[in-house]
Amino acid sequence: MFRKGVVVTPEDFEGVDWIGKCAELGLNTLGIHSGGGAGHDVLSKLGRYSEESFRSEALASGIDIEYECHAPHELLPRSLFSEHPEYFPYSWHTGVRIESGNWCSGNALPLVGRNGGALGRRLSPTTHRHFYWGEDRRGTWCHCETCSKLSASDQSLLAVNAIARDLAATDPKSQVGFLAYSEALEAPEAVKPEPNVILEFAPMHRCYRHAINDPDCAINRVSWRQLHDQLRVFDAARAHVLEYWLDSSWASGWKKPAKRPAWFDRMLVERDINAYASLGIRSVTTFAVFMDGAYFEAFGDRELREYAEILSALD
Repeated sequence: MFRKGVVVTPEDFEGVDWIGKCAELGLNTLGIHSGGGAGHDVLSKLGRYSEESFRSEALASGIDIEYECHAPHELLPRSLFSEHPEYFPYSWHTGVRIESGNWCSGNALPLVGRNGGALGRRLSPTTHRHFYWGEDRRGTWCHCETCSKLSASDQSLLAVNAIARDLAATDPKSQVGFLAYSEALEAPEAVKPEPNVILEFAPMHRCYRHAINDPDCAINRVSWRQLHDQLRVFDAARAHVLEYWLDSSWASGWKKPAKRPAWFDRMLVERDINAYASLGIRSVTTFAVFMDGAYFEAFGDRELREYAEILSALD
């Protein structure tokens, strides 16, 4: 099965039945994003969309539910800083441990693994695929004597491995995504993934004027090479791509009123999706944040329908 879908936030359900819309368009996966940044309560932001009743409603319509969340504060509660500063990242800039950012891979991994496993069991995505991310600002990984030897990708993968081990103990079907994004776009070198860790490739800073595999685009040559390098570490058949073709929130500068995703072009998206599929990737979603009822009333749903049509050809 080719897994295909969109990722939206709880606010995007205002005026839109996203379960019904996915079913109508032949999309089989609906990702729920709790919002950007690190300093938010994931479960509170997800609200009713984190509940079993919502997942059951979606499954009844043939739609799987996943969760895509920046969750560093759930993985390492900031309340621990005063008692255990050693759990927190050492800043290369200030030369001290800081409460913000992610965590210290040398000291906090057991706790991060347990907390990630607890969050995964609470959310219980219907695909058994878990996507819990660190903070997305640059410079948020630890640079202590132990961690300074490790790239952001290696530090991130260590945490994902810890979560994956914890979840596997209670759910043998569980898979945990390593997010290739921001500072972690380069493939891990010093750390190998656990058997139930999969790749999630999110090339936010690629070029959207050219296809991802266009050899004449200097920016996308880097992104395409990074994906190939990641697929030397991770299994392409289980890899997942999270794109931005329909991300109105980004096009709008993350402020409403919403704007159309200016970089959506059917021919480009079709070439992108075919390029990913040519590598053996069978799972593609895109952010569609800010596509709520007001958005569709103002702009219609042409781009969403064209995206779904492109994916339908890959079944």
